[in-house]
Amino acid sequence: MGTLDYYQRNAKDFFSQTINVDMQNVYQPFLEYLPKPHLSNQQKILDVGCGSGRDSVFFANQGFEVVAIDGSQNVIDLAKQTDTRIDWQCLRFHEISKQSWQNQFTGIWACASLLHVPFDDLSKILNDLLSCLRPTGILYASFKYGNRERKKEGRFFCDINEERWQFITQQLNKVILIQNWNSQDNRADRRETWFNCLLSKT
Repeated sequence: MGTLDYYQRNAKDFFSQTINVDMQNVYQPFLEYLPKPHLSNQQKILDVGCGSGRDSVFFANQGFEVVAIDGSQNVIDLAKQTDTRIDWQCLRFHEISKQSWQNQFTGIWACASLLHVPFDDLSKILNDLLSCLRPTGILYASFKYGNRERKKEGRFFCDINEERWQFITQQLNKVILIQNWNSQDNRADRRETWFNCLLSKT
């Protein structure tokens, strides 16, 4: 069973486990660095690997226009029921470059989603996402902290630490590194460390 199969089969459990997790500590730096537009309707956010849609709904509640994508149709079908303001799409990472999204978004949110991308493919996917950002736009991504690739319960994980992130960012186009930091899992029953990254497009 692959990663996508896992989410297809466990969509309801995944939804219920993640929909109510408090992510304010991560929203804050992302919102702080978003470019400030003259008109609120200029702000458009792409939620990559949106899962339950928890974060998409938060951003919609802040007045942003939100496009939310996930590779699992079952997960998207559940997320769609939470909010009709959001453009929900079933889309996989490698399909992002095929969309007409160049310079469309002021922010890209990839919370605990790119961690399923193999290390050798990560810089390409990130460059695909950066091309979707407007100049000065912000990209947030988070990974489980570590220095290896692994499988757990059928899912593939690419763990990232400071050294691995430095290697990746050297292969990115038109980017400024804003900050990276470690945080503890916001789920009460987890004790995992996360590696958080903020990038800006030049």
